[in-house]
Amino acid sequence: MLKDKKEVREVFSYPLLKALAHRRTRRFPLGCKMEEGTLKHTSKNPPVPLNDTETAILCWAGTGITGTIAADMPTNDVQGSMFTSWVGRTTPYACNVHNMKLFFTNDKGLFVYDPKKATKAVEIETEADWDKIAKYFKQDTVKLSDGRFAMIPETLVRIVHWNTNRPGTTLFMPILEISEEYLDAVIAVFMGEGYKVFDDIKGTSPAGIKKWVDNGTLKGPDVPLSSFEYTIFLGNLAPPFHALQNIQLMAEAMGLGSIIMTGYIGILALQSLGFRYSMAKEGSGAMLGLNPVGLDGIFESYQPPYYKTMNDAVDAFIEKKFGKNGMYTPNYKGMVPFSKSWKKVQPGYPVPSKKVIQITKDYCNYVFDTYGRFPATFDTIVMPEWLQVHHLEQEFYHKYGLDKLLNETHKKHMGLWHKQSGK
Repeated sequence: MLKDKKEVREVFSYPLLKALAHRRTRRFPLGCKMEEGTLKHTSKNPPVPLNDTETAILCWAGTGITGTIAADMPTNDVQGSMFTSWVGRTTPYACNVHNMKLFFTNDKGLFVYDPKKATKAVEIETEADWDKIAKYFKQDTVKLSDGRFAMIPETLVRIVHWNTNRPGTTLFMPILEISEEYLDAVIAVFMGEGYKVFDDIKGTSPAGIKKWVDNGTLKGPDVPLSSFEYTIFLGNLAPPFHALQNIQLMAEAMGLGSIIMTGYIGILALQSLGFRYSMAKEGSGAMLGLNPVGLDGIFESYQPPYYKTMNDAVDAFIEKKFGKNGMYTPNYKGMVPFSKSWKKVQPGYPVPSKKVIQITKDYCNYVFDTYGRFPATFDTIVMPEWLQVHHLEQEFYHKYGLDKLLNETHKKHMGLWHKQSGK
């Protein structure tokens, strides 16, 4: 059991403020070499990979289950029913749309970690709960391929070639799919604010919703398509950055080295991971051509080819939230924040009318038919940053007087976490 491991007990008692104060990027992994510049060093130690317990705790820190959300918003307002899950995670999401999956690669293979269910309001509350971290890691991690994922060298800037994705290291890659929250936001503004979205890329005409503007259904402000999409894009970018910050702070507490990086060409990295792409419609004026839309069977967005039409994609999203087994239904079987009063609270949540659903379909069809992509102005799937975690080549830091940046957690890490390695 994890509570019986001294190293795990020390991690759970490590002060957050201390982790913040000592957080540093420490780039030199065991078994690595830096051959250029005046800080040349070749490690005499073999690489040591993270063990399963280390990896499980880091994954949980990034996007693990924490229980249920509070959902403390007015139920009679459209924003009260913008949530798409009652389950809480260590990382916050816009409208609690869990639209990020944590991919990672090590010497064993390429994996994706995506835990789903909560069993109580505070999932990791007692020492006995710590074992859930290992349990969920085992049951909710899918192996995609054997062996370390080999990134195309050309996707990496040269300055990170020497230490990136080397033997013994673990590379964490949070990947974000934005179509789900895009649909959630579109439904909300048509249901509530009544935005009159117009296509400023093509001119000033309404974006497929002229009928609803003309008949007075939509009475809100005129909103440019490009600005509307940019706002959605920015609102969705937070989870990967929060996840990597959480993982890096956990690595600090555990005595591991880590580095957050953006030194790659994202579209090529996603291609080499096997993601499917669509092409923007020729002559559409779309600012971006290739659009990553999904990894078959693992991470599929709400658009063709995963749905026959955008109508089908909208219907699937509505069914997920408000359908027979949806989270806003009176007989929902999953965990809910108001378990003692769900029957009383549930009727207060607004449900999109058939008219709102049709407006949403008209808008989404316009975007997809006009530009051959959804959204029109940004990629559906993005990987904004990654983070590498590794065991530190401490001799390098002593050699160049950087040992003052090594904490007790680093100095005793191998003896605590890898007793059998002899280090």
